[in-house]
Amino acid sequence: MGILSSRWLDTMHKSKQWLTVIFRWFVAVGLLIFILNKTDSDLLWQTLRGFNPLFGLLLVVCHSAVLVLMTYRWKLIAQQLNIEAAYTDYLRAIWLGALSGQIGPALIFSEVARFKVLQDYGDNQSLIGSQVLDRLSGLVALVLILLLTLPFNWPVFAEIIPAAALLKGLAIVTISGAVLYRVVLSTKIQAAMVRNKVSAVMSLGQSHYELSTLIQLVLMLGFLLAAYGLGEPKQPFTLFTLLPLIFAGLTLLPISISDWGTREIFAVFILSFAGLSAEESAAISIIYGFAYSLTALLGLLFLLKK
Repeated sequence: MGILSSRWLDTMHKSKQWLTVIFRWFVAVGLLIFILNKTDSDLLWQTLRGFNPLFGLLLVVCHSAVLVLMTYRWKLIAQQLNIEAAYTDYLRAIWLGALSGQIGPALIFSEVARFKVLQDYGDNQSLIGSQVLDRLSGLVALVLILLLTLPFNWPVFAEIIPAAALLKGLAIVTISGAVLYRVVLSTKIQAAMVRNKVSAVMSLGQSHYELSTLIQLVLMLGFLLAAYGLGEPKQPFTLFTLLPLIFAGLTLLPISISDWGTREIFAVFILSFAGLSAEESAAISIIYGFAYSLTALLGLLFLLKK
């Protein structure tokens, strides 16, 4: 009876995962159709056809550089948790994770793929912990860049949220952050963090934060390359400072497959503040996403090798 119950629960869990995958595919396709309906389709395709392939090649190189840097960052973090593996093994895990993220939710498919590749190099708790801290490092860097670009992006926030509500929101976030910081500093939590080496790994001054910042900047560079491939943008500096808002939106709303649809929605709205038309913004986002998918497909070489 216990075996049957266990099998039933396992079947239900797998069914739930596949329902999540199907739902996110529907979200991605639905949002892309919505974008096509809200833009001039003929003008969008004409814009896409005018893309310079040379910038496409540079964009693939850019995405590859991001995966290489992400590999190095994860290795720095994992080594502090006693996970010893060669750089090529980490690179294989990262690239296969990116490939897996093209068919399902990244937080499930990508992370599971990374875990499976390196599961023989350390205990499960340390390996999962390294993956969580790896993502947290990237999130910290993104928040830092958001704060640095906030003075330039204030008009965007004012357009979305009334100034009074925005100030109240910032006050709430500040107070909540202070309370959370105080809780984290409590004796019991500090002891647990020291025991699991979390405190040491995530302390200020760690070189993985510098890598995370560089990764965010290279991701932003990718969007710029996609924009320049269509012709020189009207306001390149404004365009560059708006990009962290797109990545922040994708982080807060991971509801589609490989960010398809949601990325285009955010791009069309946010990049309008840089003087780009809806068709130009959608084309930039589509090119950026296609180049990333193409880069991720190179992970098939790792499958052929092993």
